[in-house]
Amino acid sequence: DTDIAERLAKGELVGDIAEIEGSPETLQLRQENFIQNPRDVYAVIWSAGGGFGDPFDRDPERVREDVENRAVSVEAARSIYGVILRDDRTIDRAATESLRTGQREARRRRDTPVERLRGEDVLRITENLSVRRRSDGAGYCCAKCAADLGPIAGNYKDHCVVEHRDVRAANPNIGDWRRYLDEAPQFRQYYCPGCGSLIENEIAIKSDPVLRDVEVRLE
Repeated sequence: DTDIAERLAKGELVGDIAEIEGSPETLQLRQENFIQNPRDVYAVIWSAGGGFGDPFDRDPERVREDVENRAVSVEAARSIYGVILRDDRTIDRAATESLRTGQREARRRRDTPVERLRGEDVLRITENLSVRRRSDGAGYCCAKCAADLGPIAGNYKDHCVVEHRDVRAANPNIGDWRRYLDEAPQFRQYYCPGCGSLIENEIAIKSDPVLRDVEVRLE
């Protein structure tokens, strides 16, 4: 029951479904067998793939270009990438560095000392995770500061600082999870206890144990 026919007859272009009059209805995932009428208008919302690595490592100039290309909002540039833009869309580099440093500092572990593994990497798993030799064999460590993340027989995430967040923090387009799931999902972010860098993300059902996504066996 939209007014799309009248708008098109006037030669009007519609930029967003919110501009159209009518009765909104949210379709279910892969919903089928419903009647489609000439006055029905569909809005399809999607997201690109997630980035790789710690967003705070992204070049602020690249983030500014993302904002100019309307791929990232000014608020997302600040909250996700730690980049602060002035009103004229130039980078406030001092404020950006201060924000990034402060956020990383807040993520560090303070209740116990953080050991660091010496020597060279035996294996580089990701941009953020490495394996080095330990006195008892080999262990995971932060690829940036070599903070000890436990032996390779275990799960490195158990030694990270973890933040449990609403799943919409991972993707604001997710909407109401109850449309698809019986139990609440959770967005978990794992930080290095030594330098506060982001090591890994995971999305899981809230009641699920920590997911083990890496298993290493050295010859």
